[in-house]
Amino acid sequence: MTGPGGGDTAAAIDVGSNSVLLLTVAAHADGTAHALDEAVVTTRLGEGLRAGGPLDAAAAARTSACVVDLATRARAHGAVDVRAFATGAARRATDGAAFAAGVARAARMPVEVLSGEREARLAYDAAVHGLGLERECVLAIDVGGASTELTLGRAGTIEASTSLDVGALALTESTQGAAGAMRAHVARSLASTDLPARARAAVAIVVVSGGTATTLAALALGLATYEPRRVHGTRLAARELAAIAERVGCGGLLVEPGRAAILPAGTCILESVARALDVDGFVVSDHGVRHAYLRAALAERGIAASMTALWAPT
Repeated sequence: MTGPGGGDTAAAIDVGSNSVLLLTVAAHADGTAHALDEAVVTTRLGEGLRAGGPLDAAAAARTSACVVDLATRARAHGAVDVRAFATGAARRATDGAAFAAGVARAARMPVEVLSGEREARLAYDAAVHGLGLERECVLAIDVGGASTELTLGRAGTIEASTSLDVGALALTESTQGAAGAMRAHVARSLASTDLPARARAAVAIVVVSGGTATTLAALALGLATYEPRRVHGTRLAARELAAIAERVGCGGLLVEPGRAAILPAGTCILESVARALDVDGFVVSDHGVRHAYLRAALAERGIAASMTALWAPT
């Protein structure tokens, strides 16, 4: 269908452990795509989730309602192909598959629960494509609410990936925000993988995505409102991350309270990764799993859609 912005219009909804994100794009005959609508809503699906346990009923209900609203919003922009996927919280919960099936019925669209490996692959694809790094050696790091994905690839081919059971929301809850406990927990998780050592040896370009990274980039830039075009490709200095995080609530960018509450944990994860990699900073990608998921969905229908100029004037 041709939407209000022209072209074939489609949408992807990322049902994350902390936030639900919408991306609606128009894909054009010349292979380009531009964003018609984007949204992020904090619902904390993973709130209170324990290993081997179910989702919190209230968190599941408000997340489901949010997804239904965003699906309706996407259709109002002309999207006929609307799809959703769920990540860490739904993957870990005993009733995650049932939750996804219920949301699919309520929102009248497919909802897939991604494996950690698939999530890592999509985060890598989004970062590499969005930043034009297809020929480089890249370590893509996606910090989510319940997990953190690390993927190492070269010239677009993935060499190794892992999904660590540590995310900004889960880490905040499991440690009550105690800095020392957070650092120890992340260090243990990182010790379980050799990817940092492999990335160091390969002198990989390190790209970070997810709400923690993009919020820190917006704060570092002193933005009054979030601007994806400016955040995308920003470089964050590892030694400045904690100081940047402390700017929350000091004027400028209005950070949603749910994000502000877990920003220290997300910052701790990035600082720990920087130490493990022995790097002085990261390149930030505004493009996340939803971008690659939507591009793949369009490709299934034979529609090539470059996401590299989403915010270009049309």
